[in-house]
Amino acid sequence: MAMEFAQAGHDVILSEPHRNILTEEMWKKVEESGVKITNNDIEAAKHGELHILYTPTDYTLEVVKNILSHLPKDAIILTTCNICPVVPYHHLKYKFKERSDIGISSMHPGVYPGTPQHTYYIIGGTSLEGREYITKEQLKKCIQLAESVNKKAHVVPIGAICPTGNKGSSLVTAVALAGILDYYTIGTEVMKSPENVIEREVVMALQTLASIVETSGIPGLLKALDVELIIKSASFMYLKEEQKELKAALDILSNLNDKLIEKSKNAKVNPTTLVASQALVNELRNIIGGEAAEGAIKRSIKKLFMG
Repeated sequence: MAMEFAQAGHDVILSEPHRNILTEEMWKKVEESGVKITNNDIEAAKHGELHILYTPTDYTLEVVKNILSHLPKDAIILTTCNICPVVPYHHLKYKFKERSDIGISSMHPGVYPGTPQHTYYIIGGTSLEGREYITKEQLKKCIQLAESVNKKAHVVPIGAICPTGNKGSSLVTAVALAGILDYYTIGTEVMKSPENVIEREVVMALQTLASIVETSGIPGLLKALDVELIIKSASFMYLKEEQKELKAALDILSNLNDKLIEKSKNAKVNPTTLVASQALVNELRNIIGGEAAEGAIKRSIKKLFMG
């Protein structure tokens, strides 16, 4: 990424404290592309307007904490695939209050940078709750940076970056979304079910799956659910030949890996309270209110995006 930005004419500093991750021949190619190299994050922080952190989750929090006070006015911190930008913001909110001019978003490559598949960047815009983490001018700079290296800039709600772009979670998103849309089509066109009934059942299914995974992991999920019963029930919804995603799901569930089945037998299903998450958020704000409610919500946000 640094090499591409430098070759496009940008003034780029790459901060890497662990020089041994590349050979000297590789570092030479990086420098020849126009990238300046340092092992000092503070030196890099003082340099430019946009600061892209391609770092592990915990290390990202530490880097943001260390560089925030050194960033130029109106600079932007951009995370990549390892952490959603709302996490460092809420972890270090007191520091961001001191530097209210600093924006935070993402320059998420979606796939491995430098490969032929890398044709776009995912940038976090307004959150789904309506919160702005960057100004319109800062967002414009992010889009211009992506486009300057001939990449398409996709602006998505900031909390949707990882489910949209991360390799693992986007796989789950794609499969789940296909199932939702399949049920919506069959439900409305064939079964003539009211939309609110379909939506309620979708919420119930997804919240149940997510809640059990949260408390008991994936082996726990498999133990808690009767897969054979799910296959029987879902088979009744196989009403059209074009429901390929449902057919694939039934085939997969009918031929589960023996190791996975064996592991689930020894799994523990921990206490799990099934609730509608957005309804619970509203209850917290309406009944408890104030800092107590917002504190609980923010801790839950961190838990969702960081574990």
